[in-house]
Amino acid sequence: MICVRISTKGARKTLSTLLGTSQSTLGVLAVIFGYFLYRNLFGLQKSFEVPAEFLPFYMLILTVFGVFSIISGLFLLTESAVSP
Repeated sequence: MICVRISTKGARKTLSTLLGTSQSTLGVLAVIFGYFLYRNLFGLQKSFEVPAEFLPFYMLILTVFGVFSIISGLFLLTESAVSP
C-alpha cells in the first residue's frame, strides 16, 4: 500500500500563484480591450454596435475592473511568495 501525502501548504501556494497570475492577466486584458474599444482599433465599436455616447462609460467600467483585478492578482502573488 502506497501512501501519498499531499502538502496543503504547497498546494495552496501553487493555487495562489496560478490564480494571482490569471487574475492579473485578465485585468491587463480588460484594460487593453477598453483602450481598443475606445480608440476603435480593429473596428470594435462597429462590431459590438457600441454608441459613441456610452464609450467613456465602458472605458471607465473596464478600467476600474482591470485595475482592481491587477491589484488583487498582485496581492495573491505576493502572498504566495512571502508565505512560508
